[in-house]
Amino acid sequence: MLEIADAPGIFCDAHLVDDAGPRFLSLWGRDTAMQELLARLTVPEKDGGLRSFWIGRSPSDGAVFVPPFDPERLQRLSARKAGTLFGDLVQVWLYDEIAIRPDRANGRAMMLFREHESTDQVNQALWALIRQTLWVPVLDHWQDRLMQQLIDMGCMRRLSGWRVDGVAIDLSDRERVEAEVSALVRTGVLTLEDQHAMPKVEAA
Repeated sequence: MLEIADAPGIFCDAHLVDDAGPRFLSLWGRDTAMQELLARLTVPEKDGGLRSFWIGRSPSDGAVFVPPFDPERLQRLSARKAGTLFGDLVQVWLYDEIAIRPDRANGRAMMLFREHESTDQVNQALWALIRQTLWVPVLDHWQDRLMQQLIDMGCMRRLSGWRVDGVAIDLSDRERVEAEVSALVRTGVLTLEDQHAMPKVEAA
């Protein structure tokens, strides 16, 4: 686990951080230390609050700097684990709300995944999330071509973390997204019929 120097007694076993701050943190510690950390995240720095900090010490071991962020955008889950080598511990997950609930109004979503998940599993889950976030109807056989188009447009961005990765989806430019999908349909790149589907065999 990685230590958090500015929060003694708190350790991190997975993180995903980008320029906007933490997208996902899995933290461990005793109850008192954890409550102190969570309290410091809610108050201004001038009052002893914590707005930016280092997780770990060596970049080669997964260390990362957490830039200043708005704690209001993070959701929280917690669990207790008794009888460990270190006594009773609390685990807290802090995560961006769009990681579990897409912001359809603004066209934003995020998917988290672990390293052991296959590319096919990730792509299928990502496609389901795109369909959930998009306001325009799309067909399943458009998956590969439309996902590549969204990547080319910069609407999908890979997020690399430590023991957890993610993909950020930004479809906030509605006019551009609609125009690109319409253009692909008009030019026949996206078709109503699946060109690779097996033909049906008619009964004799």
